[in-house]
Amino acid sequence: MFSDAPAQLVDSQAVDALFGGMDSDTCDLLLDAAAADTTEWTERLALAWQQGNAEEQSRARHSLKGICGNFGMTLLFDRCAGTLAADEALQDLRDCRDASLAALRAAVSGLQ
Repeated sequence: MFSDAPAQLVDSQAVDALFGGMDSDTCDLLLDAAAADTTEWTERLALAWQQGNAEEQSRARHSLKGICGNFGMTLLFDRCAGTLAADEALQDLRDCRDASLAALRAAVSGLQ
């Protein structure tokens, strides 16, 4: 279970800059896209790490960090650079992703 506070997971200023004043349908579309892309790239990073594929790891880290930066998911951004050598580290990355997406949705809901 991931226990970091929502304020540590997302940058409220980045969320406000991206979503502030946006209609709820567009917010929902962006949040769904962020969730899908974050999940895809987290899993691609995990698979590349397990396979020892350094090139794919680099690609996945870069893509995941870009998504995190665009959506203000600061802690997940930092975790992307971490070592994934243990199964616990992979699960921590997934838990951080899930908590970050939930915190992002909550922050956007707070704007509306």
